[in-house]
Amino acid sequence: MGKVRIGKVKGISSELVFKYGNVFTTDFEENKKLVQQYTDITSKRLKNRVAGYITRLKVNEKRRTEAEAEEAEKVDASEPKQTLDLEGEPQEVDEVLEPESAEAGEPMDKTTTDAPPAESEAGIDEKGAAS
Repeated sequence: MGKVRIGKVKGISSELVFKYGNVFTTDFEENKKLVQQYTDITSKRLKNRVAGYITRLKVNEKRRTEAEAEEAEKVDASEPKQTLDLEGEPQEVDEVLEPESAEAGEPMDKTTTDAPPAESEAGIDEKGAAS
């Protein structure tokens, strides 16, 4: 669970991030100096809490943008591939082309043939009768 922060810390932090958002980073020490520079807070404890909360906001923002970028990459990867036809127009590639050696209507698998079944070594035909 997260820490409970008083409203004053959140209010000051959100105001500073709104005004000077690009100045703050994910480094607490640097944010502490920036809070000192941009505010007139005299309490060391309050300055540290504000700087810590701003740091947390920036870290969360960074994680969110990285996750969105990763999600965008996944979406780009899942889109259908396109190729250019002879006229330079994009075409979607949906299926894998079969080799042209097979004639239309003829199955690619040659396991089914019209030849009679071969007899087994024991001399038993298809119906189970001995020959």
